[in-house]
Amino acid sequence: MNFCGFNIEVGFKSEIVYGEAYCRKLNNSDISELLKSNLKQHELIPKIADLYLDEIKYLTQNKRPDVIICALSDEILSFVKESDKIEDDTERGKDSSNIRAAQEVNFRRYLKARAMKYHIPIQIMRDKITSAGSGMQDPATIAWNFFTALYYKASGTPWALIRKDFAHSSCYVGISFYKSLDRESTQTSVAQIFNEYGKGVILRGEELGMKKNDRIPHMSEEQAYRLLTKSLTEYFTSIKTYPKRLVVHKTSNFTPDEIYGLKQAAKDKNIFQIDLVTIQASKIRLYRNAEYPPLRGTQVNLDKKRHLLYTRGSVPYFETYTGMYIPGPLEVRLYEYDESSNLICEEILALTKMNWNNTQFDRKWPITIECARNVGEILKYLRSEDDMQLKFSFYM
Repeated sequence: MNFCGFNIEVGFKSEIVYGEAYCRKLNNSDISELLKSNLKQHELIPKIADLYLDEIKYLTQNKRPDVIICALSDEILSFVKESDKIEDDTERGKDSSNIRAAQEVNFRRYLKARAMKYHIPIQIMRDKITSAGSGMQDPATIAWNFFTALYYKASGTPWALIRKDFAHSSCYVGISFYKSLDRESTQTSVAQIFNEYGKGVILRGEELGMKKNDRIPHMSEEQAYRLLTKSLTEYFTSIKTYPKRLVVHKTSNFTPDEIYGLKQAAKDKNIFQIDLVTIQASKIRLYRNAEYPPLRGTQVNLDKKRHLLYTRGSVPYFETYTGMYIPGPLEVRLYEYDESSNLICEEILALTKMNWNNTQFDRKWPITIECARNVGEILKYLRSEDDMQLKFSFYM
């Protein structure tokens, strides 16, 4: 839909306040000198990021803005986009002549990780659009995404889940695993999202002791217990209350050790309602006797603990399917559950709308899974001595 504008009268009921005193400029000569140097890509990225970090430091110490926008020139953008592509290809298993270099060159992730110590969220953007590419979004979508992200990073709440029973607050946790930069160790990242208002904390777990032939990472009983205990403690510090019910989302299956450790951690915090849910992409496809794919929200019970859920699909309001490709459902596996499968699937569908970094109404994955993945991508750039922020806005 058309963008409503960003002012105090309509929509966000807010306004952008800025001025020359809040602007810091990078010297073209400094940028050109770096880009013309003989340094390799993975050596250049930190130096380019340092140009921005110097100005971020000044603004945080002297002006204290709510959000800092880092505008990239076409010259910088073309360089960092190629660098980011190298790392993304490496993560997908494509060949690279210098794997370690490819793991260190993602500019966006590096800059966000290094800027955390200044305790103000940053927004990276292009300084101008000279020519619109084929994959570029329409102006209204760009505006919705940009201003929603700014609003959230400035501590606003763009929207929230509708709770049917306010007497029983729920908390949703996403657990994800990520490789260290040298790919020698596997870490755990937790995106503790969040109550119904999206308030919560993000935590970094500990290194997993994986065996040589292990392909899928899992936590030990002790690691699962410590991870959730620490998460709930930080959650209480932030929200000042413990949830009545806990929902844990993961993309890998739960082991008996993980189940016991997570349940014990919840029990020790007097949380006696817990749902342990695995969410994976399914190869099963449904077909309906109609022109368009199955409806978004379609749920099929394969058995008592296995369900299919279409988080993308045809939408009656639009009288069409809004995607470009045939949608595939998610498979929802219930390992431990105290609520009905219908409610658990309904919550997953609602959580696909909770990504304030993108206003698309029908994301495939719930924010618990998306956030945990995004967190891991940035956490691997943090050194042990670096400050780690607990808010999701620092990872968007």
